[in-house]
Amino acid sequence: MKQSERNILFKSWIENSIDAIISRIEPASSDASFRSYYRITLNNEDTFIAVDSPPEHENNKTFMRIAQILDDMGISVPKIIDSELNHGFLIMSDLGKNTMLDKLTSNIQYSSDYYKKAISVISKIQHNGISSHSELPLYDKDMMLDEMKLFVNWYCKVELNINDNEIQKYDLYSIFNQIAERALKQEQVFVHRDFHSRNIIVNNNNQLGILDFQDAVLGPITYDLVSLLRDCYITLPEQFVSEKIEHFYNESSALLMNTTQEEFTKDFDLMGVQRHLKAVGIFSRLKHRDQKETYILDIPRTRNYLIKICDKYDSLQSLSDFLREHSHQ
Repeated sequence: MKQSERNILFKSWIENSIDAIISRIEPASSDASFRSYYRITLNNEDTFIAVDSPPEHENNKTFMRIAQILDDMGISVPKIIDSELNHGFLIMSDLGKNTMLDKLTSNIQYSSDYYKKAISVISKIQHNGISSHSELPLYDKDMMLDEMKLFVNWYCKVELNINDNEIQKYDLYSIFNQIAERALKQEQVFVHRDFHSRNIIVNNNNQLGILDFQDAVLGPITYDLVSLLRDCYITLPEQFVSEKIEHFYNESSALLMNTTQEEFTKDFDLMGVQRHLKAVGIFSRLKHRDQKETYILDIPRTRNYLIKICDKYDSLQSLSDFLREHSHQ
């Protein structure tokens, strides 16, 4: 089906699904996937979100199931109002226009309150998600390694045009293996897997709603905290990050068993290296494969995270050396 034909079908389905007069349909947001989001405004100014999510690229049944699991936990997520899974069309409730990133960049004085609430959401998901573990795919070693290889395959080889011989000098795959093995030793919990400021909506009552949860897995307890505090889209003061790590550690003591705060902080750091290697690779792939070039602007911040953390640990020094010797243009 041509995209123009799909657009006509999508609009017709929306009009048939909503038993009201539609005032306007406009783009709501964009992301790094194949999904497209539209805000539907009715004559009475009520709004909904329509999603065009091609089933050959996106698992919409999983999205709907994870939405239900989170809703049952009392987490604010979009409610599915109607769906047509053969074509990948959804209509959902509208949590609002303002992301947490929007709020932070416009009024930083509220940052501590937002992060405290966001950490509470992570803790709630982890504690209440235990009964759902059997429904989640495992975030296993192969998946973690495949994600880190995106850094080599798309950033090093494509974005920086570095050859295999040069890459092999730094023994990066040994570091990847070390990081994955340590992550698997963490407590395994319900992981949102993309819990950052662009995927958190702040409503008119300053309460938080959560988006983009369809890739949830059973994985390391530090993962969502890293996504939040070492966000690829905003840099937080290091002292602030340390305070929030301690806050989370104390709030999650029942899940952490015999893990010391020092061990937890190292787990957090190395999990961040894994996530940021993946992110740099994905940002490069978005530019070169998908023609979404704006994401490349977030690479310098993400590289800086990598260098800063790698410098703390002798076992990661060769990755730090690699990044310093192959600067991003």
